[in-house]
Amino acid sequence: MRPTTLGLARAAYLVVAALLTATLLPRLGVPGDWMPDLVLIGVVSTAVLRGPQHGAIVGLTAGWLVELVPPVGSPLGLTALVTMLAGAVAGTFRSPSSRAALRPSAALLAATVVVEAGRLGSAALAEGSVAPTERLGVLVTTVVVGLVALPALLSADRALVRRRLG
Repeated sequence: MRPTTLGLARAAYLVVAALLTATLLPRLGVPGDWMPDLVLIGVVSTAVLRGPQHGAIVGLTAGWLVELVPPVGSPLGLTALVTMLAGAVAGTFRSPSSRAALRPSAALLAATVVVEAGRLGSAALAEGSVAPTERLGVLVTTVVVGLVALPALLSADRALVRRRLG
């Protein structure tokens, strides 16, 4: 099985998104409580087009990638498992015949809720108690940024498939 242009583009997006989230956005002064999860947006874009199994695989791989980029704030492997679950959940919103604009948005919201619930659960186990509103800013900014970025990612993905590069 040889790599496709679409697969390489998806991988490049995930690497760049992980690096931007870890390096550039904090330097620009984006507070951690409002840092969008750019990697999750890429996972959702793939999952919505390819389904839950592919979403889970991409989510697991993306989670491992996020864990490789410092700083790692959760137990090793937890980010990968939570992102895998989020990719599978987002993939359930797949509909091959429909291009409804609401499906990707709903998938992004569901996946973001899964990831943030996993992070809150991890923090609760590690620290004993957390405020549920602690991660609300991340959820809101991820969904808002995703609503802007997701249509562009889906369009690029579909264009590469139409040109038989995916």
